Amino acid sequence: MIGWLTGTVRDLDPTGSILLETHGVGYDVTVSMQALCTLKQGEKADLYIHSHVREDQFTLFGFLTPHERELFRKLNTVSGIGARIALNLMSGMPATELLQAIENADDDAIARTPGIGKKTAQRLILELKGKLTVEDNESAALPNEVNDIRSALLNLGYKPLQVDKALKGIDVSVGFDNAFRSALKAVS
Repeated sequence: MIGWLTGTVRDLDPTGSILLETHGVGYDVTVSMQALCTLKQGEKADLYIHSHVREDQFTLFGFLTPHERELFRKLNTVSGIGARIALNLMSGMPATELLQAIENADDDAIARTPGIGKKTAQRLILELKGKLTVEDNESAALPNEVNDIRSALLNLGYKPLQVDKALKGIDVSVGFDNAFRSALKAVS
């Protein structure tokens, strides 16, 4: 399966796909509206790919970060949410906002997405709440101590969004033990 592509964006289709040229081969990649607005024709693009294979079709879905791709894959595990609806969800709002809506049980925000009704939004929340993490470029660059503290708090059963919020103001220069205590107070 294809997991990652880099190349030049040859064509942008406003319906949500791009033509990505890689070493003389043009790949038709379906992307979210969030990604479509970021990509520019004629410029280089690096996309993390989810290969979606069905009996009658082979579709490549492209994402700007591996965390977006992971969110897409988790959305697909929910009953009633297929690849197209998962992509619609990710087109309607940035990944971090979607994660917050799920964690805060904001079914109204999720139901604003075309193709998602109130019951589907509630099922999505029920199945995914507490199982998703907020990962973005800044959390990938966290020092090892912060990642260790994050892992410890998750292992204690705290929710990923709580942990990520608590870690925003943690000073790791005071040592692991003191930083962990501070994070534990912040998350409680």
